[in-house]
This record gives sequence, C-alpha cells and structure tokens, in this order.
Amino acid sequence: MRILYITSEDPKAQGDYQEVSMLHGLREVLGDNCIDFPRKKIMYGDFSESPKNELHGRGFSLLTEPIEDVENRDIEDIDFVLYGITDPYGGKVRSSVGSYVLNYDPILGRLAKHGVWYLDGHDHSNITKIPCFKREMYKESRSHIFPTGFGIPEHRIMPLDFDNKTQMIQKTAPPYSHFGPQILGRAARQLYVFTEEEDYYDDMHRSFFGLTCMKGGWDSLRHYEILASGACLLFRDYDKKPKPCSPQELPCFSYSSMAELEELFNRLVVDGKPTQEYIEMVCAQREWLWTVGTTKARAIKLIEVLNEQLH
Repeated sequence: MRILYITSEDPKAQGDYQEVSMLHGLREVLGDNCIDFPRKKIMYGDFSESPKNELHGRGFSLLTEPIEDVENRDIEDIDFVLYGITDPYGGKVRSSVGSYVLNYDPILGRLAKHGVWYLDGHDHSNITKIPCFKREMYKESRSHIFPTGFGIPEHRIMPLDFDNKTQMIQKTAPPYSHFGPQILGRAARQLYVFTEEEDYYDDMHRSFFGLTCMKGGWDSLRHYEILASGACLLFRDYDKKPKPCSPQELPCFSYSSMAELEELFNRLVVDGKPTQEYIEMVCAQREWLWTVGTTKARAIKLIEVLNEQLH
C-alpha cells in the first residue's frame, strides 16, 4: 500500500499531535510507501521555520528522534491520499508535487486509486468530511467513519520501576485534574513546567500517579506520556467519556471528586509503597499502551481499515 500523506503547510502550526503522531506511525510501518507532502520538516529534525520551543507541548515526545527520509517521492501508483489534518487548506491552496500542480481535492482524488481520506483530530465531535478517522468520536460509527487517537513512539516508553517513586503526583498535572480551573488553548502554555524533555519524563517517572482529565477534547498526548513514564494514570471523569472516543477501553481508575481521588491515593499506596492493586493496574496500562497507544499501533489499525476498502 502506498499513501500520499498531505501535511499542514503553515510553519506556525506544525505541532498538531494527530497529524504528527500518525505520520510517525505510518512511516514506521510503511517506510517509503508513506510519502509526506509537503515534506514535514519538523519530523526530520529541521526546526528552522518552526522553532521547537514554540510548538505545542514544546515538541516533546513525538519529535524526540527524527524519522528517516523517503528515498523516492514519486507520487505515481498511489493507493490512498490521507489528509493529516481535516480542512488544512480551506480548499484554496495550490502547491506542486514533481511535475504536478495540485488544487488538492479534485486532482488528488484522481491520483489516488482508492480514494481520499481524512484524519480528523479536532477537539469537537462534529464530522466535517468523510471518509475519515475521527479522534473525538462521540457516537458509534456510521459508514466511513472510524475511531482513532493519539499515539506515542515506542522508543519513548520507559522501563517500569516501582521502587523509584518519590512523589504522589507529577508537577505538570493539569489544574482541572485536581479540581482547579480548566485552562485551555494558548493560555495553557503557562503550565509548561519543564524546558527539557528528559526532566519532564523523569518527574512523571518518579511519581506514583499521573493525573489527567478532559481538556479541549477527551484525548490528550499527556495520557500516553504518563503511561510511557510508568506512573499510574488516574483519569478524572473517564467513566463519562463517550465509548467510541479516544482513548478507547483504557484501563484506569476514574474519579469525580476530591474525596474519590484521596481514597485512591490512600488505597493504592500504603506506607509509601505501591499495593498489588496499584502494580496490576500499571501493568495493564502498559499492556494497553503497547497494543493500542503507540504511533505504530495506531497506524496498523488505520492500515487495516484501508485494506478492508480494497476488497
């Protein structure tokens, strides 16, 4: 299978997690058979137009290691065109691929033997284009709408260590996760505590718990970073999340009040030591991460859906 992956051109908006994480996974699975256009510079370690410290989340986790470049960017014999971001161009941008000049949807539709698809990573549940892979999917799928979600690179997953815990929760826990204000959008950048990625992960790694919650949408790269660090993820109001919405079927403890959160702290950590219940949950979360929540796992699921369209 060959996929032409249409990326966002705006140098000031390069850090979309859904676009970047799926491109990372597809390149890992398909290699040169996933061609990014325009070439996603930040994925190759080129931050000349998009400084890493100005990206959403400072580029942590998804941009730790550059991906390998594609040797052959020939766009002949393309099976599917996949937009990394739904509505990235507003239907008006023109760009060149080799000898082609593309006004995206009409001509790309003819280039792709099996059609154009969209990766919808918007925080809202509205369906704007189909067929699509939808992250914030609130209702069971109808035809040509399939669930997906964020993923984290496998190399970012840390070994489990139950003896290194020195604090209850991570320093970067969102205020809303422990019943403070909900802070969204660019204002949330004030919550960036760490400038170095390794310090960020070390803080979570040393924490018994990683608190998380819904923000703009139910899915967040933070969930996967907590799991990758080896902290036990506690998710405010997870039991209220629509079932098809990512992260789907995640093993976790859900809580909705400070009393419930404190009860979990007291039950799962006794005399400064993790209980068996704590250890079993962390292991279940780690298994989920490897099988569902890596960039590779997300890409494999997307490819399975596309393969079904070939029959």
